[in-house]
Amino acid sequence: MKKINLHSMRLDILNVAKKHIILNGWNDTVFLSIAKKKQFKIEEIRALFPKGYRSLLELYLINTDQEMTKACKKIDLIRIKTHERIKAIILMRLKINEKDKELAKRTFFTLMLPQHARLAASSLYNTIDQIWYLAGDNSTNFNFYTKRGILSGIYLSTILYWLNKKNSEFKKTEQFLNLQLNNVSKIPKIKKRFSTFVDFTPKIFSFIKSFSRIRQ
Repeated sequence: MKKINLHSMRLDILNVAKKHIILNGWNDTVFLSIAKKKQFKIEEIRALFPKGYRSLLELYLINTDQEMTKACKKIDLIRIKTHERIKAIILMRLKINEKDKELAKRTFFTLMLPQHARLAASSLYNTIDQIWYLAGDNSTNFNFYTKRGILSGIYLSTILYWLNKKNSEFKKTEQFLNLQLNNVSKIPKIKKRFSTFVDFTPKIFSFIKSFSRIRQ
């Protein structure tokens, strides 16, 4: 008897679901739409995604991180400086998502909804942590959280900028990211003036980190 690869089946369902999500957003009607195409039975879909579309959304977010990691293995990151590694990794992630930009836009604003706050925090932490890991970060304690807190702001602002640009304007997104990374050089001066905020940063990201171990 042929062994069924449940993970591959879940990814197949995700790929079929993308067109529906782009048109109708992230909601449970996506499963009914897939079932109508008779590629998968509704019972199978519900068994594979026990929390409904939220399970599908989680899979999409995890898979996007995995695609980024896989693609970055083709980049020679060792020979370039850390901020250039960060830039290369984020740009690679955006290029991967160019083909599904409308889906990325739907997802971004869905995660902004209050009911998805926990998943949004968890996903953001996992993505930023993976970017730093790929960049070869070995920091601990204060620096660990501070770096991730700073990069989260750069990453989110770059994603939002990219979403509002046409694919043909990718160069502008790269320039925007360059500017954001260059502004990081001003952080030491800001730390001196706003020490309370800096002290609070690790606590914020430590709190977010706890969400990365929780499934909704």
